Amino acid sequence: MLKHATNLIHKRCATLNNRQMKILKLGILTIGLFLISSCATKYVTPGGSVNISELADEDISKILSNKPTAEFPVNIAIARIQSPQYTNWRYQRAMNNQPQDGRFSMVLTRDSEEDSAFEKLSKLDGVNQASPFNRLLLPYDYKSVKDLRLAAAKMKAEMLLVYTFDTEFIIDTKNYGPQNVFALGYLKNKEVKVVTTASAAIFDVQTEYLFGLAEATSSDIKKSNTWKKQDEVDALRIKTEKEAFNELVNEIEETWKNIRTEYTKK
Repeated sequence: MLKHATNLIHKRCATLNNRQMKILKLGILTIGLFLISSCATKYVTPGGSVNISELADEDISKILSNKPTAEFPVNIAIARIQSPQYTNWRYQRAMNNQPQDGRFSMVLTRDSEEDSAFEKLSKLDGVNQASPFNRLLLPYDYKSVKDLRLAAAKMKAEMLLVYTFDTEFIIDTKNYGPQNVFALGYLKNKEVKVVTTASAAIFDVQTEYLFGLAEATSSDIKKSNTWKKQDEVDALRIKTEKEAFNELVNEIEETWKNIRTEYTKK
């Protein structure tokens, strides 16, 4: 397109004065730079989730022999964990201070939906309070669930609720996994699908006994022909993650009912 525009300029040179030529060249250059910058605008997919089952610090036989110690009503410490050095487009700058050598990272930035969900969990039968971690109580790097349990103990919590997001971008038939890059220019007239799975586990702080699991998935599909900014792409991620989280909270409530019934001392 730039080459064709340049040829047009040369053909018109004989009929244009110097001032007109300068204006024409400036206009073509501006259009060219806009097209180049549009193609070069890139979006980086968010970091990955954490397989919570792999974070146990004890062998399988020891875990299976663990017994619950928590007595109702309980305090629950809540942590969102992701892959090491996790980032997403919205918080990429804020995440740069994450631990360098841990097995997972902690996401301490929350939105209003998460705060509302924690208040909702605090009102469940048998729950005294459900609170997210205070960054002052956290270790520098995270090796296992034990590190989170120690921090939860400092909060006087008897249970630990850990949750994580796994978000995938699928463009046409190609799956873009964690920390993948694509240019917005590539998205023209493409079908973009975002799938988010939110998973949670509830542990006994003292023994790492696993009380229960919960999981929820949300997805959405959009045509991308109007997207010009990374924020417009990221809005689809945010939407599916919020929906998955809200559904996860409902699943946690159902899991909690079973926990309450099974582990209440008669």
